[in-house]
Amino acid sequence: MVICKQNIMSNFYPGPSQLYPEIGAYLQEAFASGILEMNHRSEAFMKLDAETKELLHNRLNIPANYQIVFTSSATECWEIISQSFIEKSSLHFYNGAFGEKWFQYAKKIHSETQGLQFSEEGIPDIKAISGQQELLAFTHNETSNGTALPFAFQQDVRKQFPHQLIAYDATSSMAGYALKWELGDIWYASVQKCFGLPPGMAIMVVSPEAVARARELKDERYYNSFNYMLANAEKHQTHHTPNITNIFLLNRVLKKRQNIKEIHNQLTGRRQSFYQMIDHFPQLKGHISESKFQSDTVFCIDVTPELLNDLKSAAYKEGIIMGSGYGALKQSTFRIANFPAIQQDDFNRLGNFLNQFFK
Repeated sequence: MVICKQNIMSNFYPGPSQLYPEIGAYLQEAFASGILEMNHRSEAFMKLDAETKELLHNRLNIPANYQIVFTSSATECWEIISQSFIEKSSLHFYNGAFGEKWFQYAKKIHSETQGLQFSEEGIPDIKAISGQQELLAFTHNETSNGTALPFAFQQDVRKQFPHQLIAYDATSSMAGYALKWELGDIWYASVQKCFGLPPGMAIMVVSPEAVARARELKDERYYNSFNYMLANAEKHQTHHTPNITNIFLLNRVLKKRQNIKEIHNQLTGRRQSFYQMIDHFPQLKGHISESKFQSDTVFCIDVTPELLNDLKSAAYKEGIIMGSGYGALKQSTFRIANFPAIQQDDFNRLGNFLNQFFK
């Protein structure tokens, strides 16, 4: 079935999600400019790469000494991290499906990799951390259940373990949260969530300490070895033909965006308003009750299985796409993306729909 874009006015699916409305015009600009026909070692591409990374540093407040590389997906970053930054094992903390998937994949590469689960409304037990683990892996924002790690916890981990590499899956928070980059050494995210772009590209942000570790390991067994990627990135090139379309779109979107601090403040305010609205509907309940553990960018809402399908179907008929539950929560929750590209008018429309549905 082909769905016309104009018939879907509000897309709250947590990735791929709603695009910035200017994307169509930017695609036409990209085609007209000829950049889509340029190779990744051309002067035109190197200029685009350099300018886009400078915009990322400026708009997201990424430290100047942190490197940025483009990859094909966040899941590809799992592989790059295990192959290029770890010799024997990493320690993964998770409370949801995506954090657990990262752990399970890392374990396929390094059998000594460890994983520790923690509660959705809690923080990881860092007593399990010793000086032996090469890398500590956390999911900053768990898309499957709408949780986020508190900032104070991130500070505590960095303070207590200043010399161990810390990696964060920021797939549904990068470009939505004002991240404190120094609290981690490797951050990665796909662009189809908070960046408001089509799928097909991801971004890795890497500290000088992580770069030094990769160079120390000297792993060059794989085409996507980080050292090979970085050697090209430092020349504003890529090791393989990249998603030039998405790099161009990212460039144009960033030029129009506010600083990340302002964006994050707006999303935080919208989260608070959303949960206040949900309180008026006894049939709905936030899956995460404590505010300090609630994600600012993905809302997970409990609902009975009997009501779930009727609610989503009725919303769809009104031109509203609600995100499905994920994994073990598939039949008991729906998810609402609170990404920057989603406008306040969309949330107003969602609120009006819920008022009518539960009238």
